[in-house]
Amino acid sequence: MTKLPGEIAWTLINTEDWGGGLERTYRADNVEHAGCGGDVLLVHLHDEMDGITGAHSRCAKCGEDLTA
Repeated sequence: MTKLPGEIAWTLINTEDWGGGLERTYRADNVEHAGCGGDVLLVHLHDEMDGITGAHSRCAKCGEDLTA
């Protein structure tokens, strides 16, 4: 199961097969990007065994990389 940061309420909004596993995109329900007020997205890349191989975060409105 995917571990998501607990302080944020996340909703799965999209799942795509990227050829080597799944890409799952989550939207933060209770957080907005401070720079523009857009939705904060978290993307997890999964391998064929459903392990997370990469993760990044970005703003859905302005596209800024929010990965810490």
